Amino acid sequence: MSSNKVRVAVRVRPFSKRGKAEMDLDTQNVVEMADNQTILHSPASTVDKPQQSSRRSQKTFAFDHCFDSSEPGSARFASQETVFSSLGKDILDNAFEGYNACIFAYGQTGSGKSYTMMGGHDSRGLIPRLCDTLFDRVADRSDPGLTHKVEVSYMEIYNEKVHDLLDPRGGKQSLKVREHNLLGPYVDGLSVLAVSSGQDIERLIVEGNKSRTVAATNMNSESSRSHAVFTVIVTQVSWPSTAGSRRTGDAELSLSAVTLN
Repeated sequence: MSSNKVRVAVRVRPFSKRGKAEMDLDTQNVVEMADNQTILHSPASTVDKPQQSSRRSQKTFAFDHCFDSSEPGSARFASQETVFSSLGKDILDNAFEGYNACIFAYGQTGSGKSYTMMGGHDSRGLIPRLCDTLFDRVADRSDPGLTHKVEVSYMEIYNEKVHDLLDPRGGKQSLKVREHNLLGPYVDGLSVLAVSSGQDIERLIVEGNKSRTVAATNMNSESSRSHAVFTVIVTQVSWPSTAGSRRTGDAELSLSAVTLN
């Protein structure tokens, strides 16, 4: 299990179509990544000014991981697989040790949150890769005294209202957030569906995304306008070896992925 309770990673995306179209207008990439440091350079137009000190010409920030995805095809390009290898595997290790885990993706509209978490047509994101690896690990466990149940839920928060993205009835009914004496806060009436494979989860993600609130912005023609929370609940049940005996105990863990605009 990783000793760090919280890890922070930053990822820079390629120029958008709009940015590429403006490359002839002296558009510059002012972000540089080296190991675990992100360096922000001032544009050349300000650095060239005599009164601008070298100390103010750049700012350096340190993170646990820095993923440079600004130039596809370059040697330093950080792919979806690179992101998963650096973040996803440790999360699953912790989860199977019985610890709840949560991934937050935060950034302005058009910064690549949904692509990193869910992926696109050409490359699968962090959540589908996590789910596939989760089922692979469950299948590799040879202990006959262990059984696993996997369930998922998917909701969005838009204009301070909670909507169930997997509601079989369709529509967008507003759900209430309540407090349980033992389990803490929960969403009353949120659908929790059992799944048996990574393909089942991907199908539900696709169906849920169809119900998400999107709108056009200057940065993205189909920008997600809501916060989304996708939760995977794994219940591990331990059974004694003696036939007919009752189960000795179970452990429930929650893996949540949150996309915040």
